[in-house]
Amino acid sequence: MSQEPFFDTRLIDDDILAVLLRGSLDSTTTEEFDREIQKHLDEGRSKIIIDCRYLDNLSSMGIGRLVALQTRLRRKAGAVKLATIHGPAAEVIKLVGLGNILEIYGDLEFARQSFYQ
Repeated sequence: MSQEPFFDTRLIDDDILAVLLRGSLDSTTTEEFDREIQKHLDEGRSKIIIDCRYLDNLSSMGIGRLVALQTRLRRKAGAVKLATIHGPAAEVIKLVGLGNILEIYGDLEFARQSFYQ
């Protein structure tokens, strides 16, 4: 039986990478996440939306990866934004103050529009 990948990627407006996460962003998934994101960074992309509608768990390692990614993208005049986050993952983000570092939006469309404001 094939396991569904824990994320999907697609381009929006030709220059925004949308990443749909499923399950957990933790020690078992961050390496694969990093490899996929790096491919897009190597192609010059600096605008990323992480769609968290199916994200169940966000570990300290996952938080570290998001903060590191935001730091890298800011150097390139870009950003990583979170969309549709809820449940335990939202509680973790609130607890550690990640909302002070990353912009968080109620849905993917609002996150997309924010890149043009």
